Amino acid sequence: MISSRFAFLFSKHYLWNSMDLVSKYELIEKIVQTNDETLLSQVKHLLEEEQTESWEDLDPALKASINRGLKQANAKEGTPHTKVMAGFRKKYLKK
Repeated sequence: MISSRFAFLFSKHYLWNSMDLVSKYELIEKIVQTNDETLLSQVKHLLEEEQTESWEDLDPALKASINRGLKQANAKEGTPHTKVMAGFRKKYLKK
């Protein structure tokens, strides 16, 4: 399981789209200096996944599920996010 600190550091938008070269080298230095095998394994997995993941590589069942969800969303068959969140707030944030 990927830790939350690790997931934040390696989110695609944060790491690859907004980091300058110096920040990337600083991150590489931290990776080289760590002895945390779990963290290194997670870094390796994420980098390999980043390079190979594409629509064609997805499992057919997952593709079908995504397409089904998109079709439902386009047909307005879902519940709006604001309505779902209002229900959660009412149920779990009782004051």
